[in-house]
Amino acid sequence: MEDRIGWLDMARAIGIVAVVLGHSTSYPLLWSAMFHFHMPLFFMMSGMVFGAPAPALLARRRIATLLLPYAAWLLVVALADIAIGALPGHSAHLPWGEPAVALTRLLLGGTFLVEPFGIFWFVTCLFLVQIIAALLLFHHAQWLPLVTAASVVAALVMPRLPNPWGIISVPLALFFFLMGILHRRHTDRLGVRLTMLAGALAPLALLSRPLDLKVADAGTPVLSVLAALGLCHLVLAGARQLPRWPVVEVLGRASLVIMYVHLTIFYALRGTIGVPLLVLLSLATGAGLWMLLDRFDVTRTLMLGQQRPREADRRPFLRRFRHKSA
Repeated sequence: MEDRIGWLDMARAIGIVAVVLGHSTSYPLLWSAMFHFHMPLFFMMSGMVFGAPAPALLARRRIATLLLPYAAWLLVVALADIAIGALPGHSAHLPWGEPAVALTRLLLGGTFLVEPFGIFWFVTCLFLVQIIAALLLFHHAQWLPLVTAASVVAALVMPRLPNPWGIISVPLALFFFLMGILHRRHTDRLGVRLTMLAGALAPLALLSRPLDLKVADAGTPVLSVLAALGLCHLVLAGARQLPRWPVVEVLGRASLVIMYVHLTIFYALRGTIGVPLLVLLSLATGAGLWMLLDRFDVTRTLMLGQQRPREADRRPFLRRFRHKSA
């Protein structure tokens, strides 16, 4: 089990670097490459570690592990937006002069939040996806392949609509999440054949538009989804083979914190420092914050969504990672 957990941390690290690069770069080819797989990868990895508990139990757990940190980080980023907006040469990204409008957008989330808040849709969408997956697996597990196919069909015909809480993104996100479950079940049996298929699908990224799950954009119909599946599998397969680098594993464990903070850093410093330094600063700041928050029970609960650890597990920098749903 430790080997599997270790390589998943490596895969998470690759994914969060791709997220930061995709949001920071102005190079079209690099941006396209990152957007072809980075968010699908996170939904797939979440599916791979999904334990399918009873839906009511899952909902209670995810309120504590996803929605409570979501609200805490939303407050942190909102306060940072106000503070940065007060600095000379900067402006706030929410209309704080109209408190009712700003509060409404914070409550709606999804596509009503942009720029420093632009990644928050992922957490609420993941919450909804996990509830749907739990209902499916708890009551009708035999329908998993059919629902997986139906979800991608729904994603391909989904119109562009306002997207509170990432609701409109759910069909496409659910597809990749369920593919993560199927990947966990069948990848060892399929072995090299699956990797060869992924290698054949990945180059379709050169022929298709990137996906944008936030706005429920499936890219070029069928081709973009196939390319994303190929790229995600290659990342996962590569992560299995990579040596265990503790610093990289920390990036994987800190991925959600990095996700929350990197856009605030980007919008505060863009145009001031170059993209490589901006990416490194975003990763280092997020990882440093994760290590700090991981030291204290109250911040572990409030900001990281983790329960109180046993005293034997308290190794703040390289503590053994406990296998949980993403």
